[in-house]
Amino acid sequence: MEFGISKEQKMFIDLGKEIAKEYGEEYGLQIDEEHRFPTELRDALADQGVLGMAIPEEYDGEGLGLLELCMIAESIAENGGGMTAAPIFVGGPVFGGTLITRHGTPEQKEKYLPGLVKGDIWGGGFTEADAGSNITNITTMAKDEGDHYLVNGGKMFISSLSVSKYFAIFCRTSELDPKNKAKGLSLMFGDMPDDAIKFDPFKKMGANWCDTSAVYIENYKIPKENLVGQEGNCLMPMFDVLNPERFVLAAIAVGTGMLCVKNAVKYCNQRKVWGGKPISSHQAIQMPMAKAKCELEGARLKVYEAAWLYDQMSPKCGLATAKAKFCATHAGLFAADAGIQAMGGSGYICESHLERHWRDLRLGTLAPITEEMSLLTIAQHDLKMPRSY
Repeated sequence: MEFGISKEQKMFIDLGKEIAKEYGEEYGLQIDEEHRFPTELRDALADQGVLGMAIPEEYDGEGLGLLELCMIAESIAENGGGMTAAPIFVGGPVFGGTLITRHGTPEQKEKYLPGLVKGDIWGGGFTEADAGSNITNITTMAKDEGDHYLVNGGKMFISSLSVSKYFAIFCRTSELDPKNKAKGLSLMFGDMPDDAIKFDPFKKMGANWCDTSAVYIENYKIPKENLVGQEGNCLMPMFDVLNPERFVLAAIAVGTGMLCVKNAVKYCNQRKVWGGKPISSHQAIQMPMAKAKCELEGARLKVYEAAWLYDQMSPKCGLATAKAKFCATHAGLFAADAGIQAMGGSGYICESHLERHWRDLRLGTLAPITEEMSLLTIAQHDLKMPRSY
């Protein structure tokens, strides 16, 4: 067992630090206030080859894995980026990259992977209002029209459609069979923008670096060659997208939590109100910060494990991802909350950045899967308890 990192991986972590110098907390605050996609950061990541890190070399990528992608995403977050890069890493390397790299045809790889290296963003149409975490309960239908599908239905809580070049949709190509709910599930994608896709963005607590919308799909024409994998048999390929979404966001949550700890400790080391000593000399400040650091480092190991298992194409990845997602979300959120408490009123104002990090991290308990579903997955598949839902 090896817990060290290679020289190449260290280089990526250092690159993340350099990128965060220019696109750090002041940039993140600007994006949050303007409620817009971090286009400049996306372009910088593309210029540095980061978005093609896990894409094969024959398609202009680096030919590395999701583990290295998680490391650089975490580094950007920890060194000032916070969660701001989340929609870039998910919308590009995950929704487009993992989908096409793992399950695309040779023609699809040749056509779409080089664009992902350059910064193309993909929307992911997976969640529906009446399905939620029960993805086999989706009702969006794709009707076979010969050389194309005609898609109709709706999706809920879909991000970044305003900047997406393509829209990947999880849909049905046959009616629901109660005896085999996974039968008839298909993955396909179409061009964006398209008049057949209407979306209404929500006002949100945080995550203002992307639009999140209710989506209405009416007669969306998708060419047959844009089917990914086998028609009617795409439940497991779907998880080759959903698992990376979860552990990549978990990596960014770990980095953001580390950033909160750094900010709070720096402030508390400088603030003196009792007898000339910094407030960081008091146990009430030290213990929550130490607890946060321990939880974040533990979560980091679980994230790296999940990413490594994915790169090895191990069936153990799903369970490891559930643990990584839960641990990272809670560790990051605890760090942000403890940092705000340690800084007092200064932690509550926008200029501290911690209140923004807390708002962004809070989403992780709900999406891309609720913490309750993560725990139920662990209970069933690790503890071997009866399925409860």
